[in-house]
Amino acid sequence: MGRLFHHKCYIIIYTSDVFNQFMDGKGKFKEEVSNDLNGLLSLYEAAYLGIPGEDLLDEALDFTRSHLQSLVKHIGPSLARKVKHALEAPLRKRMTKLNARLYIPIYEEDTEAKNDVVLELAKLDFHILQLLHREEVKKISMWWKDVGVPTKLTFARDRIVELYFWILGVYFEPQYSRARMMMVKVISMVSLMDDVYDSYGTMVELQHFTGAIQRWDFKAADEMEECLRVAFLAIYQTMGELEDEVLKDGKLYRIDYLRREFSQFEKLAIVYLEEAKWRDECYVPSLAEHLELSIKTSTLNVVACASFIGMGEIAGKHSFDWVTSFPQIIKDVSKLSRLMDDVGGFEVDAKMGRKHVVSTIHCCMNEFGDSLEEAKARLLHLVEDAWKNINKECLHLTIPSALLARVVNSACTMETIYRKIDGYTEPSLLKNSISLLFVQPI
Repeated sequence: MGRLFHHKCYIIIYTSDVFNQFMDGKGKFKEEVSNDLNGLLSLYEAAYLGIPGEDLLDEALDFTRSHLQSLVKHIGPSLARKVKHALEAPLRKRMTKLNARLYIPIYEEDTEAKNDVVLELAKLDFHILQLLHREEVKKISMWWKDVGVPTKLTFARDRIVELYFWILGVYFEPQYSRARMMMVKVISMVSLMDDVYDSYGTMVELQHFTGAIQRWDFKAADEMEECLRVAFLAIYQTMGELEDEVLKDGKLYRIDYLRREFSQFEKLAIVYLEEAKWRDECYVPSLAEHLELSIKTSTLNVVACASFIGMGEIAGKHSFDWVTSFPQIIKDVSKLSRLMDDVGGFEVDAKMGRKHVVSTIHCCMNEFGDSLEEAKARLLHLVEDAWKNINKECLHLTIPSALLARVVNSACTMETIYRKIDGYTEPSLLKNSISLLFVQPI
């Protein structure tokens, strides 16, 4: 049942009474619980649905994780794969389609539990969707080539397939094909802006670039340095394409929200400019100061709004009003995204010699005197707190669950891309996952 509720983006409220049956007289989990492998796995997965203040679920997580790590050494290879899969990442934090691809072979080996009809259906479903996703990758890659970023802007990351992989985590279903294509275009422009401010322009050039975006001034491109001119025109023309696409739906109010989306780019440009000042002045802010600003540059507010635009009738005015208000759950996902990016990308950036804006890792080292490992541990603890807040928000939000799922799925995608490394900046680290979804048959 926990998996069903997770799929529908609801959270089960576990009361103390439910867990009392697993406790001994001293308030500890009974050791005999550890003899039930499936029960341990279910309790382990349920523990990740906790909200702030649920200490019992924290204890359940420690108990189940410890016993599963011990048991994996003493069980057969099929069950061991199942346990290792769970320990690597819980269902709550996994990309749905990638998890299906990884889990189907595990399910196939489980001779006691598998159903051959269900297995065949799962494989057929994956194959059909894989064909669709391959075709979408081809189309978006051709569009990206036509935009000219790979050839004209060599400082920018050429990661269109990785961006599509990201959006596939937000929604993989066939009915959202058009939405995916629109959203990849939005996020590719956000990535381009990130590279312009983070890795290319001088302060004077960036101030001029920011002013052009604030005014949305097409003619201002003529006064820019060549690379910045190409970048600005790519953003300007892509936003025009998206506006034309939305007009096809005949819902004029969505144009207003799309224009509000444009205003987010204007605000984003101002925030990027502030981060660029930190870089050039070698300023190390406090962790709180960094998060206050960097949550805005995670762009999850932009991504969430863009994900609604192609969602069809279910995304009404109320939902757009909600998503453009920068609600708490999007702030939490943005915080999670920023922290995971910094933890996963710190050593990659250092290895590549990128003159990067100071990260939250630097903030922890400077403010608290942390070592690298201590800083990572501190930030990962904040990531877990963010997940608990996300779970709490899911309890009472009234927007349609199909829309809420896009926001939560963004968090799952961030976990996948940045769990151990920065898989976006260093794409070879995501190569296997991308191959599993788009290349390898099942």
